[in-house]
This record gives sequence, structure tokens and C-alpha cells, in this order.
Amino acid sequence: MKKLFKLFMMGMLIPLLSLFSCSDDFLDAPSENQLTPADLPEGVTAFDGIAESLYFKPWFTFNDKFLIAVGDMYAGNAFTFDGAYSQFKDAQVTSQNPILTEGYVSLFSVIDQSNNLMSLVEARKSELPEASYKNAIAISRFMRANAYFYLVRSFGAVPIISKAGSAAQPKRNLVSDVYKFIKQDLEFAVENLPERSVKKGYVTKYVAMGILAKVHLTLNEYAECATLTQKIIGNQYTLIQEYGNLFSSPENNNSAESMFALQWKAIATEWGTQNTNQAYIVPGSTGITGGGDGWGVYLPSISLQDGFEPKDIRKKSTIMTDGDFYPELLKNQGGFRYKKIYSSTAANFRKYIVGSAAERNDVFFMRTSQNTIILRYSDILLMNAEAIMAGANSTTSPAALSSFNEVRLRAGLPVKTVLTRDELFNERRIEFALEGQYFFDLKRRGLAEATAIISQQEVGFYSDDARTELVSIKITPGSHYFELPLPQSAIDTNPSLLEPPVPFNFN
Repeated sequence: MKKLFKLFMMGMLIPLLSLFSCSDDFLDAPSENQLTPADLPEGVTAFDGIAESLYFKPWFTFNDKFLIAVGDMYAGNAFTFDGAYSQFKDAQVTSQNPILTEGYVSLFSVIDQSNNLMSLVEARKSELPEASYKNAIAISRFMRANAYFYLVRSFGAVPIISKAGSAAQPKRNLVSDVYKFIKQDLEFAVENLPERSVKKGYVTKYVAMGILAKVHLTLNEYAECATLTQKIIGNQYTLIQEYGNLFSSPENNNSAESMFALQWKAIATEWGTQNTNQAYIVPGSTGITGGGDGWGVYLPSISLQDGFEPKDIRKKSTIMTDGDFYPELLKNQGGFRYKKIYSSTAANFRKYIVGSAAERNDVFFMRTSQNTIILRYSDILLMNAEAIMAGANSTTSPAALSSFNEVRLRAGLPVKTVLTRDELFNERRIEFALEGQYFFDLKRRGLAEATAIISQQEVGFYSDDARTELVSIKITPGSHYFELPLPQSAIDTNPSLLEPPVPFNFN
């Protein structure tokens, strides 16, 4: 039996070799042509390679458009003229929207691959080192929980697929049961992931605590969130000094601030392993990418621009405004100076722009290796402040103010002695702009409060070259704003998705 297992493992290694090249820091196994069993680190199996693929490949189309379209554009952080994106900008997303469909399919791909890995590992449990077994199951359940967390917050009731080979046409399950399922997965991950990552980019028990804390916060379970975030604060993560380095320099991937990030690798000949964000963000006709991409598909809304306080040093690293100079871009031309004429909102995003293919060996057409950060330490600090506030309109709690002001000090802003609810959420909007968080933050505030905020946001554009003639656009969300429609293609495949949600059998 053991001989057959070894043969099986060797057969698994060859197709998995590409998965071991996700990031130079994240993965460091040898190349395909040189790999032998002796080259694998002690205790590493082919199942570890499958687990590592969960950090990037199944998330690709989720990251390609869906995360920013839902998390930022749908909530008023971004403007666009692009047809598919415009539905999000106008809060009129249809079930046929391709971005909606891609995100839904991608998230269920994460769930499917997580379940498949658990099935493979369970079948070989007696022949695997205990550490490898526990790690594979814990990573699988962590990834599955994150996918479901995005699904339930975006679509509401969705089917719970708990194992590989489940029913082909599952019914949707109650939202409360989806959250219960997410909590169980994350609680298992907390108990079974290591306290410290073996390699940069690997998730730990504290990362699982952080995501679990956000789940509790989403459900207004403030005490639970406060307890978890307090366990993380001061443990092993910290804010890095240069805010912009988190998003514009792959050399800083998996920094001390990054807790959970999608691990991308730009490979000229391979599609689906890279971060495509730069291609959509870079202003057109500037040559910043050094290739045929750079389309400025989505632009900072006027409302987002107005949300920055004077002297906030995050602004230049988040958005480009008239006259801003970036010596790190187009270095062979002496740097890049931004002009408002590039954009109909007089600004472009700066986050996730890495640079030119001519100046870097890790940039290709629609490809960079810049990580997408899902959870970072500043989020833990602001969640801690929000949990201590516990839904109140303000707080003078020293603990809440300490967490909140740590983020503000890094931004070069004066500290607060009283923290209001509006200040907290505006801080989150600025800190996490273009990171796919704003919609979910608004959702925590409730429909009435969110509607009042969104309906006052200016999401229009300027019609003249001088960027002075404003075409005002303001959106009033409908009653179903917080639940996106299920993709029509998913309904066509599984008509039972139209039936009322049912309880999930946890036995």
C-alpha cells in the first residue's frame, strides 16, 4: 500500500510543480526539470502543493474584476464609462452581468478546490504525516470560509457545499446557516493552523482569528470581535512605515502588515497566476506599463477624492491628482507627472500600479506579481476600535482611540480624543480604498444609514478639459441594494436556486 502511495505522490508532483512558483518569497521549490523527491523540504508532500495553489489560481477571476467592482465601484468609490462596470457604478446590476458571473464562479471554484483537497487528504490520512494532514485541512477550511464570506455578503443566501461530490443542484441555505458554517471553518483553522508562518505568505492561526473577528463584526457580535482583535494586536504584525509600498512594489509583498494576501506571479507564458489590476488602473496614453495595456477603466470618484483630509499622506499613494510627481514610475524618462486631463474625474488611482515592463522583469501585458491583500494589520486595529464602540455614535475609550490613532499617525494626521462612528467609517473608506471593502463596510451600517450616505455621494464626472464643468450623478440605492442578483447562468444550470432558502444539515 505504501509503495502505491509513493507512486501516487510522484505522479502528483509533476502537474503540481508550477504551483510551487507562485512567489519568490512565498514558494521556493526547484524547477520542474530539476525536481526529485530529495529536493522537497522535509515533511512536504504533493498535497502541500495543492494547498499552496489555493492562495492564487481559483481566486483569479474574483480578483480580476469582481472584488473592486463590488467592493468599491458599487459603493461609490469609483467612476467608469465601461458598460459592465457601469452597472455597478449605477447600482443597477443585472443577473447577466459578466463580472458578476465571473466572481460567483470563481468563489465557488475556491470552495470546490478546497473540498477536493480535503477529500484527497482524508482518503490518505493514515499515510500522511499528522502535521501535513492538519495543515491541509486547516488551509482548505480557511480558504472555503473566505469564499463563503464574500458570497454571503454579496449574494445573501447561497448553497453550502460541504464536501466534494455533493448534490449537482443544491438549494440555497439560510443566511444564518452560511454564517454558522463560516464560523465553524474558521474556528477549526484557528485551532489547527500554526502560530507563525513557515514561509512568507502562509496563513496562521492569527490570520484565521482576524477573518473570524470580521465575521463577528459583520454580525454585530462586538464582544467576540474585540476579544479576537485584542489577541492579535501587538502579537507579530505591525504597520509598515510607507503605506504606498503595500500596493505598488512586489518586493514588499508579505510585509509585516500583510496578514492574508492572494499570492500572484507574473509569467509571460501563463494566464491565471497573475494580478491584472494594473492593466485596468493605469491612465491611458501615459505609457506607464510599457505595453498595450493601461486603460483607466475605473477612476476615483469625486466623492472619494473629497473624503481625504488635508495633509493625508495616503492620498498620493492611493490616487493621482493634478501635478503629483512619481519618480518611481517611468524612471528612464525622469519620472511621471500626473495631469488631470487624463481622467474625466480629474484623478486616477495609484494603488496597484507597479510600473513598466521595460523597467521590471516581473511585468508583462496584463500581468504583475503584486499581491492582493485581503486582510492587513491596520484592519485589525480599526476593527478593534469599531468593536469597542459597539454600535454607539461615539467613544472616548482609551483602547479604541489607541487602535484608531495608530492608523491615523501613520497617515500623518492628528490624533483624536473622541472617536465618532462617522469618523471611524470614513477612516476605513480612505485606508482601504480600492481594496474591495467599502461596500461591505456600508452594509454593516444598515440599509437606512447606508442609503443616506450613498445618496449624498458625488459620482459624476467633468465634461470639459479644464475639469470644472461637473455633470453631477448621485445614486439612490433600492431596497435590494445589499443583495446582488444570482447569475442567470447559475440559475439556468440549477433552477432550484430560485426556491426559498432551506436550513443546512450540520449533522
